[in-house]
Amino acid sequence: MIKKINLIILLFIINVCTFAKEVVNIAVLYSLKSNNIKNYQSLIEKEFTDVLEGNYTVVFPKELQVIAKEGPEGIDESYFDLVKNKKVDLIVGGDHQVSNQIVSKKNITKLSIMPFAQYISHGETSQVDNLTYSVQEIGFDKIFQLLRSVDEEFSEIALITPAELLNNEEKIISYIEKNIKKHGVSKVNWIDFDGNYEKLAVDIKGQKVALLGGFSDREEFIQIMDILNNEKIITYADGYGTGISDQAYLSFEVDTNIQRRLRKSAISLLEILDGSSAKDQKVYVVGGELRSVINQSVAEKIGKWPNWRTAVSAKIIGKKSGGENLTLFSSIRKGLEDNLQLTIDKNDLNIQEYQVDAVKSSRLPQIIATGGYKVVDQGQADAPNDVKTDNTYVGVGLRQVIWNDKLNSAVSVEKSIFNAEKESYKQSELDTILKISTAYFNVLKLKASESIQYSNLELTKKNLELAIVREKVGYSRKSDVYRWESKLATDISKLSASQAKLQNAKEGLMRILNNDLDTNFQAVDILDTEEFLGIAGLELTKKNVMDDILKKLIKLGLENSTEIKQIENFVDVAERKLKEANRNFYSPEVALTADYNYYTDRSGSGSLYSTDGNPRKEVWTVGVQVSIPLLEGGERIAKRNTATEQLQKLTIQKEDVENSIKQNIRASLTDLVTAKINVETSKDARIAADKTLDLVTDSYSRGEVSITELLDSQNVAIQSKETESASKYDYYTKLMITERAVGAYHLLDPEVYSELLGEHNLKIQ
Repeated sequence: MIKKINLIILLFIINVCTFAKEVVNIAVLYSLKSNNIKNYQSLIEKEFTDVLEGNYTVVFPKELQVIAKEGPEGIDESYFDLVKNKKVDLIVGGDHQVSNQIVSKKNITKLSIMPFAQYISHGETSQVDNLTYSVQEIGFDKIFQLLRSVDEEFSEIALITPAELLNNEEKIISYIEKNIKKHGVSKVNWIDFDGNYEKLAVDIKGQKVALLGGFSDREEFIQIMDILNNEKIITYADGYGTGISDQAYLSFEVDTNIQRRLRKSAISLLEILDGSSAKDQKVYVVGGELRSVINQSVAEKIGKWPNWRTAVSAKIIGKKSGGENLTLFSSIRKGLEDNLQLTIDKNDLNIQEYQVDAVKSSRLPQIIATGGYKVVDQGQADAPNDVKTDNTYVGVGLRQVIWNDKLNSAVSVEKSIFNAEKESYKQSELDTILKISTAYFNVLKLKASESIQYSNLELTKKNLELAIVREKVGYSRKSDVYRWESKLATDISKLSASQAKLQNAKEGLMRILNNDLDTNFQAVDILDTEEFLGIAGLELTKKNVMDDILKKLIKLGLENSTEIKQIENFVDVAERKLKEANRNFYSPEVALTADYNYYTDRSGSGSLYSTDGNPRKEVWTVGVQVSIPLLEGGERIAKRNTATEQLQKLTIQKEDVENSIKQNIRASLTDLVTAKINVETSKDARIAADKTLDLVTDSYSRGEVSITELLDSQNVAIQSKETESASKYDYYTKLMITERAVGAYHLLDPEVYSELLGEHNLKIQ
């Protein structure tokens, strides 16, 4: 029995040992200045795990994920600690600084893979035991093409590197000089930087173009760039996404190839674990088209810009400011405050309000001060009274209208006109909101179009590379390459045109908002906010829902209509004028009058009335005046007829406007439904076009289809993306048009559709 148990245990141990996977403990070393460590760490772990799982158990112990101390010495210290650590099977360089530092070593005692090296330090392989690495292929052809897009004439160039790099890698000098002189450069000036900024300022005097490489300290590099920028030197740096290179004027964007580097590093590790030698692994050179990077702030400092062909497809960094984030809601709020046409309309409204006050004043007491000199005839002067032939006096007069239907009518009319003007101003506000939202969506649409055109340009570059490979292996002829080169030029032109349209659209929006036309701003996509709700969430494509919503929207639209309210106020005007015309036949004017005069001088002949020898100097009168016109030559009849016709006209006009509003709401809602359907169908079309393009591209790479099919597929794919993007913003615009037809915007009054919408969740998904 014991023997059987021992046998079972032995068989179990053998079985476990047979199926157990070898554990590989991987340490990752980052520099202190490494950017986005968490993101890099997740990418590294994913790629190595995906490649090795099934054959090995990959472990990334937390204590072996190390951030080195600052500087090359700190990296070396942390690296050698990992080398001595018996738990470590592999050391991976987690960024460019670490990879560069380790690749430059001539003696490596523990397996090390450096995925992010900046340059080839060896030959096709590392030629160093326990070391393999990856680099990004840029090539001097691309570098000089970028440099000569700024200055075509230079024949001398300065190369600036850290002093220790030149001391450790002497063979780089001859290699670089040989390649540089192929591009029309007769003299190469090597400048080794040892931390002495004053010496550097002297060394670079008179230089026009400089290449910089091998730097890892960002602050140090910024100070170097300040010196070079002061000398107006065109600079290129090969920092490869370290956050250093983009401080120079020109560089290339290569971070998109991180995943490819890590995948190749994981494959190399698999081959090494299976018995291959690390030093025999080929150095992986990451190829492909690279997007040039232009630092705008440096360009402005040195006063030199690349040609449009380079600039249009480049990534522009270092802008003064991206500007404030501008949402649809904030745009509308600003437009309602600052739009010039609205300001003009507001002035008209204020003028009409003052006109009401002016008419009202006719019903208030009218007091006037008087003074004068009058001469009376001798007959009046001789009769006993208050005057002689020559008289000087001062006085005051008062008139208070007690009843005057014309004045009452004028006040009522001006009030109604003022109310109509208020409705006109509200109408202008609604129209301005629609203008702003239309312009805003146009910016978003053209912004998306620019992005699509850039993607198209990048796709053409990749297909051009593919055509070159096909031509080399005999799948196609040279004509394919020429056709892709032609398309590349066309796509660059399209991208340039889309950028111009976007700039014009931005300036158009700024004009409506009454901002400076060159204001920098970032238009926030509507999907990134929660402000755009309204009736967008309703399933309007269902007829029963559509019919019900239409009835409710028409009712709401008639209630909200500023146009109808204007007409109603003008109807009030016409009715009041008709009353006035009828009352003019019998309604009198009743007014209280009073006058007071004081005679300061009376001379000449005449007899002043006096009972005590002192004639009075003060004279006053008080009375009530009643007047009614008896005959005006038919004017009152004409006014009555005019008011009657005007009232009939406005009644018919109101009916016509109501019909127009109903029709506008119907049409806008129908357009909205069509736009919503287009959003869904254009998405389906884009997905199908993308799948077709993938299939045709794969077939083209194997030589199974012609270039014509691939060109057609690419054009259809890009067009479908443009259509999908445009349909989305067209839908938003149609939604705003519908709300304008209803006369209320959910953005400004979230409760406006509460009765209509009920419990529906209206947030756009």
